[in-house]
Amino acid sequence: MRATGLGLAFAVLCLGPTLAAELSPAQRMLFDGFTAHRRVAIGYLRTGNAELGAIEIEKLRDRLARDARALGSPDASLSAAMAAADKDVRDGLAAADKGNVDAARAALERASAPLQAWRGANGIRLFSDCINEASAVYEKLDAYRGVQNVAYAVLKGAITKATADTEAALSRCDREADPATRNDADFRRLIDGFLGSLKQVPDALRQNDAGYLHRLIIEQRSFERLLAFRFG
Repeated sequence: MRATGLGLAFAVLCLGPTLAAELSPAQRMLFDGFTAHRRVAIGYLRTGNAELGAIEIEKLRDRLARDARALGSPDASLSAAMAAADKDVRDGLAAADKGNVDAARAALERASAPLQAWRGANGIRLFSDCINEASAVYEKLDAYRGVQNVAYAVLKGAITKATADTEAALSRCDREADPATRNDADFRRLIDGFLGSLKQVPDALRQNDAGYLHRLIIEQRSFERLLAFRFG
């Protein structure tokens, strides 16, 4: 159906650890390309579209190979991280080709871990890290979607804390965004809309209105998914 492409050929010459907390231009291309294609592929898989997901995973596999060649001879730890990511990407492609979107998505979720670990060990942070961290924080608030009674003080306290934690995480991302991203119309619509929805949660709790809270959390989940898809 589609070309299989060439496998990755990683040079494993140990040149010592990367000490700078910034990416070189070639490394930046690697991480930006990996993040962009992986994000789109996961978006397709979330909607159950194995065919489009597989096409995007192929693009991810081929882009990773090209960027690996452009790096030349990275240090051994980065070579190992790229090789591990490549294996997960190929596992995801095999699963998508079989129509198994859950297994494909799980493989792509794993694929980011080796490269993330390498960046963490070298003190390198990307904006996508902040978006993904905010998504993880939001999960605690989303867990209250569908709650039937919000009149209990302990429950209100937990929801209030989860709301405040999500607000703090999103505000951090707004601060960490580079000027172009911060002024991007889509980013502003999503981040401001998400924060605006969060600010309505106290009203729902004061009114003991579980339906109101449910609608807000559904709206917030939409903002979270779109932020993750566009910037995560």
